[in-house]
Amino acid sequence: METLQGEKFSQVRQAAEKVFNYLNIKDEPKAADVIFILGGSSLEPINRAAQLYKEGFAPKIAFVSQGGKFGGEAVWGMTEVEKYKQVLLELGVSESDIVCEEDRSKQTRNTFDEARYAIPFLNECGFNLQKMILVSRPVHQRRAYLTFLQIHPEIGYINCPAHERLDVNDPKILARQVQEMERLLDYGVKEESISKPSITIDVLRASVILRKYLKQIGLYQSRTKPKAKFI
Repeated sequence: METLQGEKFSQVRQAAEKVFNYLNIKDEPKAADVIFILGGSSLEPINRAAQLYKEGFAPKIAFVSQGGKFGGEAVWGMTEVEKYKQVLLELGVSESDIVCEEDRSKQTRNTFDEARYAIPFLNECGFNLQKMILVSRPVHQRRAYLTFLQIHPEIGYINCPAHERLDVNDPKILARQVQEMERLLDYGVKEESISKPSITIDVLRASVILRKYLKQIGLYQSRTKPKAKFI
């Protein structure tokens, strides 16, 4: 793994921080009806959700994700629903305050399906949802928010991403940032699956810097059939 040094380090670090700060949309925690954990391969959103629950921001924690290509059973040997519940119980969350989809055939595998399924599922569980705290990884938080906002704009969302630090020496992290930016651009073109994102020119340029660096070290994989392109 190449360690960034000198002028290249400074340029890539600044670009990575700018993109990270853009993707890591966050609000001050506020009272809500439920804390919803997005699917993913990290335990940090679970820890964050448990913290918010213990601090009294919502009485329940919910999740519906089975796991996609890089999460769930591929990481833990069990579905994300099973892993999340296991960890939350270990962290002291009451089982009666955990709301999850136990039926594997109904569990979701991507953010769009989570946004479509979660609200009706929770309403069927007796919620009268007005406000929801969304918890995901920082790199995924903005896309998660825009997806939920597009599918269910009637809900008030509070963004409380997990506490994760940016490691600029990890090319996989940089690659995920570029992937998220490309998804925001692609999905937002026709506003089919997410609300159209507002992206400033400096964030776009930072994304280009990261993409060029990843190409140089052979770790950039272009999206298939992109609807939009970076500048």
